[in-house]
Amino acid sequence: MVKAALVTLAVVASAAQAFDSKIINGTEAPIGKFLYTTGLRTMVIGDNECMGALIAPKYVLTTATCVHTSLTYSSVGSHYLSGDKDGERIKIVKQTRHPLFDHHEFDFAIFELETASKIAPVKVNFDPVVTPGSWATVRGWGTSTGEEYTTSPVLLEADVKVWDNVECAKAVDASVPIMDSHICAGGADKDWCTGDSGAPLIVNKAGEDYVVGLASLGSSCAIKDVPGIYARTSSARDFIEPYLSTKPVPTTPVPTTPKPSC
Repeated sequence: MVKAALVTLAVVASAAQAFDSKIINGTEAPIGKFLYTTGLRTMVIGDNECMGALIAPKYVLTTATCVHTSLTYSSVGSHYLSGDKDGERIKIVKQTRHPLFDHHEFDFAIFELETASKIAPVKVNFDPVVTPGSWATVRGWGTSTGEEYTTSPVLLEADVKVWDNVECAKAVDASVPIMDSHICAGGADKDWCTGDSGAPLIVNKAGEDYVVGLASLGSSCAIKDVPGIYARTSSARDFIEPYLSTKPVPTTPVPTTPKPSC
């Protein structure tokens, strides 16, 4: 089973398969921390159906597989699945896929919010080197075990070990080729599962959190010696970085050479 269903505007039925956040064998995250963790949903109050990370006051980084007209609200900074006890609920006004997304590589999208969030954004890692054997953390709302797929009312987290991509390619389903634009982590009975697309993979550097990947692909859930597959943020720097600037994001390409004079 491929974990991230391929959600498109034309295939509404696949949305139900892609949604439903699940972190397998996780523990409850501390309340009041990691507030940049964002739920994406179809209504103001209700379950999250995809995830992302607030990277700028008006922009959430998520996966292209989460782009769908039904996702109209974000829940930013809430510890709770319902998002009605804390945090912010902000309308989504625009969804932009990475131009090179092909349902396997460059699984990135930016969701623009109607108003700026007051929550502090998380930093984005653009260093292509994330040391194999180091630890990262993935968070979401979901099951405490992989036996029954139900949602958790509170934010869960799981520490996962980063894999070397060559070793990852040997461990995962052969139908899922591992590219430089991927980062693999997990394989010790802790994982994200079907529908957790967009869940940020976080590393801590000198006391600051950085997004290094987004939950993207996989052939199993929390299986020993089989990691989850994430979209590597460093591979999408040109797409992501403009949204981190205080300047407006250009809507048309900027000319690189002056026009000839008449």
